[in-house]
Amino acid sequence: MRRWKALPESLDPRIRQLVVQLRQLKDHSGLSLAALASRTSYSKSSWERFLNGKAVPPRTAVEAMADVCGGDRINLTALWEVATSAVVPDPAPPGPQEQPGPQAAREEERSPDPERPHERASPSERKGSRRPLPRGPLAMASATAVVMAFAAAALVAARPWESAPEPGEQGRSTSVPTSTYSARTFPCYFTVRDGLLYAGHSTTLADEYGVGTTVEAVAEVQCLVKKHGFDPKGIDASFGPNTKAAVQRFQRSRGLDDDGIVGPMTWRELRKPSG
Repeated sequence: MRRWKALPESLDPRIRQLVVQLRQLKDHSGLSLAALASRTSYSKSSWERFLNGKAVPPRTAVEAMADVCGGDRINLTALWEVATSAVVPDPAPPGPQEQPGPQAAREEERSPDPERPHERASPSERKGSRRPLPRGPLAMASATAVVMAFAAAALVAARPWESAPEPGEQGRSTSVPTSTYSARTFPCYFTVRDGLLYAGHSTTLADEYGVGTTVEAVAEVQCLVKKHGFDPKGIDASFGPNTKAAVQRFQRSRGLDDDGIVGPMTWRELRKPSG
């Protein structure tokens, strides 16, 4: 099975969820990037960019992967629509008429007051008059920033990428990831495929993790061990003492060696949908 590179920390969580689902679908199908390219209209390098978070795949690519790999097209396109809502297009450059030259600015300054068309505004009146609205790239950038701020506030309130809380977990939710692992909280996206439980951050069945490891796959451990009733005190992708203690309690409950290290035997138990 292909070992995926860690996704960029700056990647928007909505896009991250889409990429994680596409990665899992590809792994489940067993197709290589070359085989995927041969069965779709997208090249191997394009799929490499899509699946490593370097570019957001177009809708047709998502639909093609769903068809080729046997995925749920409706679910994937819904994730794509959420992911693409995170992409804000760059503002179009202003036209020549929006950038008046020095001569035009001087003419505007000498023009009569529009409220008194037969009088010419005095210097003192111009000094105390209301400043004209800004125009050009600076104004457009400010407007874009305001729109993005409102969109971010609405997104935090709605959090469409978070899954519904499991029974017994009402009132406990995960927050939106920030820029570093030390301050991040990863959401858990539970799915069951081929009788195995996944949380949306890794599909490994054999990689070993212990205290001191900080990678996204540790968030998978934390989600799964919490799902089984052993709280690691946070889903932050950092394998610390609390995560080790939760893993040890889980291992003892399954009759495993409670060394606090997640290896193949512990993964096998963690991947079981129920206790």
